[in-house]
Amino acid sequence: MSDFLYKARDNEGNLVQGTITAENQSEIIDVLQRRKLFVTSIQEILLNKGKELTSFNFKKGISFSRRVKNDDLCIFARQLSTLLGAGVPLLRSLNVLSAQISSIPLREAVDKLHIDIQGGSTLRDALERHPKIFSSFWVNLVGTGEASGQLSSVLMQIAQYFEQSGSLQRKVINAMIYPAVLLGVCIFAVGVFMFKIFPQFTKMFATFNAELPAFTQTIINISDFIRRFFFLMFLASGVLIFLFKAFFRTEKGKLLRDSFFLKLPVLGDLFRQIAISNFSRGLGAMIASGVPILYALDIVTNTIGNKVIENALKMVKDSVREGKSIAEPLEKSGVFPSMVILMVNVGEETGELSDMLKHVSEFYEERITGLVDRLSSLIEPFILLFMGGIIGVLVIAMFLPIFKLATAIRL
Repeated sequence: MSDFLYKARDNEGNLVQGTITAENQSEIIDVLQRRKLFVTSIQEILLNKGKELTSFNFKKGISFSRRVKNDDLCIFARQLSTLLGAGVPLLRSLNVLSAQISSIPLREAVDKLHIDIQGGSTLRDALERHPKIFSSFWVNLVGTGEASGQLSSVLMQIAQYFEQSGSLQRKVINAMIYPAVLLGVCIFAVGVFMFKIFPQFTKMFATFNAELPAFTQTIINISDFIRRFFFLMFLASGVLIFLFKAFFRTEKGKLLRDSFFLKLPVLGDLFRQIAISNFSRGLGAMIASGVPILYALDIVTNTIGNKVIENALKMVKDSVREGKSIAEPLEKSGVFPSMVILMVNVGEETGELSDMLKHVSEFYEERITGLVDRLSSLIEPFILLFMGGIIGVLVIAMFLPIFKLATAIRL
């Protein structure tokens, strides 16, 4: 595969240019013609021979380094499901969607899907060639959908999965925005006091040869220390962050970090509920689509994002491989609440495990929404109180010598 720089014209004569990865120029012409573009020039980008055009390489870097958003994948899955459900052939559906996709990496991947399927590949195999865009969750569900002839409904399930995951993620992020802004304002205000106000304040009182109150002198000493060693402190913080990140990439580090997160008051419960919701939603969707239980557990285990819960799910996978139930190892793990274990057990006994997992996911999504709202309402006044306390201490430290000086003048 090589990278090519192309220039083309659309139906209105407007110039369109960019980069694309392909086997040869014929493949590029085919892709661009399906986008209703008239090719005017194609030039291979030679990275190893000093002939690279940096501006277009920059575009390429943006195109391929940027991750495809979950929203884009959700829209693609829903639209492809709708077209297939309406009876539009797969190749024609991909061709139509390619012209509408705004995400450059996703559009180019869809163009490759079209080429691969045209060459005889299944959609599952074509998706598997793009692991950075289409996860194993995508690949396995689409594979079962193709095998069962229910590709349209499976794609709709994928779309719903990403919609629910995205909605939950947005709720958590939105709840944290206001507290984060308040904290940022507090840090900025403290910085202004430490680096701007107190140095001038110290110079002003030095002209009076007045002795500063002990409290004020302590704050000024802290300010001087921070200003004097700021670069060193900044460098040390960067080194510590790097070392912590390196440690947390190890298996032991991940386990310690995730175990600590789960034990945090309030936040630990939130992390646990999010993981349980993701687990039950993902596993339920795959079982409903016909993915074998061992494959489904393997995929869910790798996407759960918490090492403690991953280890518990590995125990579940080993249990299922030996012909045992899912509920028993979930209970032994000590990670999953009794309600989840009970519903999984009932689902296994009645043969309605996917439906039970869906109910678990919906239940925890409601709980997470309520918990996030309560957490936000608790954090905001705490941060305001913290801000008020810090700013109050700094203001008192600044005005104490003024009051002392005013008293001395009266006397």
